[in-house]
Amino acid sequence: MGSENGRAELRGLYTDPAQPLTVAVGQAFDLVSMPAAVGHAAIAALRARRVRLGPVVADSRRSVMRVGFLVAPSPHSTPGPTPRTADPDSVALCEWASRSGSELGVRVGGQGSTATLPPLVPWRGWLHWLVPPGGAAGRWTPSGALLSVLSEPPRASSL
Repeated sequence: MGSENGRAELRGLYTDPAQPLTVAVGQAFDLVSMPAAVGHAAIAALRARRVRLGPVVADSRRSVMRVGFLVAPSPHSTPGPTPRTADPDSVALCEWASRSGSELGVRVGGQGSTATLPPLVPWRGWLHWLVPPGGAAGRWTPSGALLSVLSEPPRASSL
């Protein structure tokens, strides 16, 4: 299931790339979801640091208004024992989100969660890609970089 930028992995999940897709989270990726204002500030901070973002999705319904970053799955989200090659950044992000991140409304969806992703083709709807898979996007947004910008103290121009 590996590809340079994750687009092939995501395309393989879609039965129709012109329709939204509801998919189980935790196998190919985890979804770090947060209120839209926090998510847009995180994108700006990551871009300012020149971090190569992975796919980022936005749900623009007024009742939801959230942004989700696709990150590599954490060992806590995959079944079975924790692998020795567990990414410490993914582990730290999950642990932070369950404690401090909840104050910001940050949630990590892993094993047992679902996510609805926008179509892979241009589409006008409430669900859309802020950073589409493929192209200049990274495979997944780096967990450590995302944790770094989310956990730093808020400034007037950032979170």
